[in-house]
Amino acid sequence: MKPGTQTVSGILILIIRKDGVTVTERQKKFAEYYAQCGNTVQSAIKAGYSENYANTNACKLLENDRVAEYIKQLTEAAQTARIMTARERQAILSDIAKDKQNELSDRIRAIDTLNKMTGEYVAKIQAEVRTSDKLSDVFAQIGGEGLDE
Repeated sequence: MKPGTQTVSGILILIIRKDGVTVTERQKKFAEYYAQCGNTVQSAIKAGYSENYANTNACKLLENDRVAEYIKQLTEAAQTARIMTARERQAILSDIAKDKQNELSDRIRAIDTLNKMTGEYVAKIQAEVRTSDKLSDVFAQIGGEGLDE
C-alpha cells in the first residue's frame, strides 16, 4: 500500500491536504488528538492504533514529516483562533463602558483603553528642522550660544 493511503472495507482512503501532502485518516486522527492533549500513547490509541503499537511505536508517528506538519498546522490554527481581534477587544471594552452595573472606575478605564486603541490621545506636534554644518548654528537653534570657530 502506498504511503498516505489506508484501506477500509475495501475502499482506499486518501487524505490530501490543500498543499498536496497526504496523511492517512488514522494519522489525521492521531494528529488531532495529539494537538489536543500532547500524549502520544493516548492519541495513538484513540486514533485506532493497537495498545501494543501505541506503547512501543507511537513516537514514530511524530517523526513522520507529514504527521508533524499536520500537527503544526492544527496547533497554529488553534492559537490563531484563541487570539482576539482588535474589533473583538473593542466590543468587549464597549460593553464594559456601557454597562451601568459596572463600577464607574471600570467604565472609565474601559473608555480610556478604547481611546488609546483608536488613537484619541495621539499628540500632534509640528516641528521645523534646519540643518547646518556649523556647530554654532545648532546651538543657536536650541537656544544656546554658539562656539567661536
